[in-house]
Amino acid sequence: MSMKKLGVIAALGIASLPVLFPPDVRAGQRQGTFEIFLGSYNINEQRFKDVYETGGAIRGIVLSSALFYNFDFYTEIKAFYKVGKLTYTKDETKLLLVPVSLGVRFVFPSQIILPYIGLGGDVYFYYENNIIGTVLNMAKGYHVLGGAYLQLGKKIPLMLNVKLKYTSAKANEKDLSLQLGGLEYGVGLAISF
Repeated sequence: MSMKKLGVIAALGIASLPVLFPPDVRAGQRQGTFEIFLGSYNINEQRFKDVYETGGAIRGIVLSSALFYNFDFYTEIKAFYKVGKLTYTKDETKLLLVPVSLGVRFVFPSQIILPYIGLGGDVYFYYENNIIGTVLNMAKGYHVLGGAYLQLGKKIPLMLNVKLKYTSAKANEKDLSLQLGGLEYGVGLAISF
């Protein structure tokens, strides 16, 4: 079986988990979250570092749903935008990454601080525009993450999320293999429901 078919089967399997395993009533008050995230993202590829320098802001939304016991299904949609200069001509170049992530995480039960670990798959949509040309494509990858939610009060449905995530996503353009993945860290404000 090809990697492409295996990836599609895995993505469909993860996406169907909320239907197969609806949120557990015993999960308590936290059935899911809607979160606004702001962080920093550093692409591992040296060629991107040469053109766009290091890191930049990444923003997005995160949705999660309690599955069973202390497992959550989550979806992340974010955007990363950078303006740089080509190494030889010094002309301006623009890069837009839109990572879409699906995954499962385990949330350790606690009263105020809820640490978690998780893993999942990614699809990176990317757009680059400069005098050499325009590229619009996508790359697939995977990630691992860890973090913690801090409940802001028992009767307040707001939580602060501190997260660290590492992604590997390789893009193939012509004869080049480029790593679009890297280290991401940041904070989010989540509404628990």
